[in-house]
Amino acid sequence: MTIRAVLSGLVQGLVLAAMIGWGGGSALAASFSTQTTLGDSELVLQGSGTARYMFWDVYDAALYAPASASREAILNAEVPMSLMLEYRRDVGVEDIRKATWAALDDQYEQKTREALRPKIEAIQNAMVDVTEGDRYRLDWNPRVPRLSLSLNGDTRFVSDDGELARAYFGIWLAEPPLSDELRAALLSQTG
Repeated sequence: MTIRAVLSGLVQGLVLAAMIGWGGGSALAASFSTQTTLGDSELVLQGSGTARYMFWDVYDAALYAPASASREAILNAEVPMSLMLEYRRDVGVEDIRKATWAALDDQYEQKTREALRPKIEAIQNAMVDVTEGDRYRLDWNPRVPRLSLSLNGDTRFVSDDGELARAYFGIWLAEPPLSDELRAALLSQTG
């Protein structure tokens, strides 16, 4: 095995660990506003944080929901909400997929996870490599119902599946999340 291959494997492992959110913090990206809209719903910032690995900041995240939304309603995807991820580094889509499955493997029993797999793969097939400054936005409006994923304002995926919305938001918000620290930061303003 060459030194280049060893270094490449190390870097991929570090990126995966960073995507998993080890060492998450609670910094607010300057570009996140305190409110946003989703359809006719006014959403307010519920919390924000930064996914880190050692000294690398990988992405900033912000969670928005109605001001009156309870933590339980957010966790159960019963209210309109948005999750924004703004990347501070280039990250390959394969690393995003690995981190997603690492979280879902911890959150779901095998039978449930396998039932979710086609839905998760559908949203992941809409994802691409990201570069520094790119922003993914995940929106859920249960009133429609509509789940959408956009990259830098361009819609890449749409579904009406509430189960998928709970599972995908759950990567950051359900127990155990990608990062306990990031989850706490995202939910820091909820009641």
